[in-house]
Amino acid sequence: MNTENQKIGERLWQERTRFGWTQTEMAKRGGVGISTYSSYEAGNSSPKAENLQQWAQHGVDVLYVVTGQGTDGKLSPDEMMVLGYWRDSPDELRSAWLAFYQAYAAAKG
Repeated sequence: MNTENQKIGERLWQERTRFGWTQTEMAKRGGVGISTYSSYEAGNSSPKAENLQQWAQHGVDVLYVVTGQGTDGKLSPDEMMVLGYWRDSPDELRSAWLAFYQAYAAAKG
């Protein structure tokens, strides 16, 4: 096994558990099958750029996954989790969230 693959696999696991996703959910969000994703986490292989790009669209910190260095705290883990949920949400739910936060902001002044 490649040591770098093992590190990437560990960091993928950390990101997946941060979001509370199963391996199947993580695989789907990255555009790979479950056996391929399991191979990533086991350190037997590494994801392709296309897979990393798809995970990034769901809020996964791919800079951290690849390098071990986070995104310099631009977003907290909770903020990244919310962003991931936002990106996974259908338009109707996004509209409801926006209406809620706009009403909250208006009431707060």
